[in-house]
This record gives sequence, structure tokens and C-alpha cells, in this order.
Amino acid sequence: SYSFRSCCCLDRYDWREMKQKTQLFLLIKTFEPDTPVIVTWRDAVDYSDEVTLSTLVIKEVLYDTIGFFLKIMDDYVVLAYNRENDNETYKGVGIIPCSLITDIRRLSDGYDE
Repeated sequence: SYSFRSCCCLDRYDWREMKQKTQLFLLIKTFEPDTPVIVTWRDAVDYSDEVTLSTLVIKEVLYDTIGFFLKIMDDYVVLAYNRENDNETYKGVGIIPCSLITDIRRLSDGYDE
């Protein structure tokens, strides 16, 4: 089963975002293994320079990752970056927490639709 986890405080939580995440999760569950996808997700930010509370800036960092959707495992989307011609062997696997995913969509070769 899917459980939504977030590091934000519940009193600040936007319930519309939870609904959006639930809809996104339901969409992800419709993908068949080996579907080429692009995943947009949030990442953590590190500052190596010194900061103070007055100079600290919170910056949202979004990444797009392209790969073959393999499955949902626990609360993670599992992608492969390379697939051998046997269609069973993968090299380069990425695991993205569902709570960080903001969008996922199929890649189209132009022949769908």
C-alpha cells in the first residue's frame, strides 16, 4: 500500500497538494514495466558556503530524468537508464522517492495517439 510522507509540518500542509500526489500515484500505477518515461522530481539543496539566517535562501531544484519505468517498490519509482536487447537486463537503475515526484509522463515516439 502507498503511504504519503512529507517533511513539512501538518499544520502547513496543503491538502490540494496531497490530492495531486494521490492522482500522480494513481497515474504511475497505470504504467506497464518497460514504459519509457520522463520523471520531474525535487531534489535537496546543499550550500557549501557560510550562511546566516538572514542570507539563507530556499531554492527549489527540479530535475527531469528519462528512463524505462520498471516498477513501484515501497514508496519509490524504479527506473532503468539502459536496457539490453534481450528486454530483460538493465544497467543503470535510479530510485526516486514518490514524495519528491512532481510529474511523470510517457515518452512518445510520435506513433501513439
